[in-house]
Amino acid sequence: MSKFEYAAIFFGFLVALAVEGVAANLHRLFAAGRKVRWHWMAPATAANASLMTMVEFWVLWSQRNEWSGSYAFFAFLPLAISLVFMYLSAAATLPDSVPTEGINLREFYFDNRAHYWGLVAGFFVFNVLLNVIDQFRFGWFGPSWQKDFPLLASDLFALVVVGPLIFVRNYWWHAAGIALSTLALLAFAWSLQLS
Repeated sequence: MSKFEYAAIFFGFLVALAVEGVAANLHRLFAAGRKVRWHWMAPATAANASLMTMVEFWVLWSQRNEWSGSYAFFAFLPLAISLVFMYLSAAATLPDSVPTEGINLREFYFDNRAHYWGLVAGFFVFNVLLNVIDQFRFGWFGPSWQKDFPLLASDLFALVVVGPLIFVRNYWWHAAGIALSTLALLAFAWSLQLS
């Protein structure tokens, strides 16, 4: 097995747990029937978080040939931490249970927005931090800058979109944020291919 394949086992478990958690919570909501007052925002963020987790795994898998030479634990750790952020954000999208009195998913979404969007913002802050550290390690505007700059720019743009969603409760602001983040993620996923 290659170094990446060993790491991919851990990554695969986290991705599977994230998607399974969303699917299980969605199943509980369907099983609760009329106790659930449905609203599109919570399921949309659940779909978004699941897709984001799978896309991150796909990106890691597409870079598998870059994993050569010795591979230190501290090189693996940042990738593991970013996937943990995504697992936690996926877990925060839907309620873990339906109370006997029922649940309103619109209220759940807005009451839970700081938790969910805080985790998503934390993921992007972590990515920006890693990118800046790499630039200090390998030199600003060096050979990797052409590859790293679009990633840094997209992470900063994502922070501008998701950061306010932690604090703002306005319905249309959240609708636009969810739509924009989903469209950006789908556009990014569309360009991914494995060779």
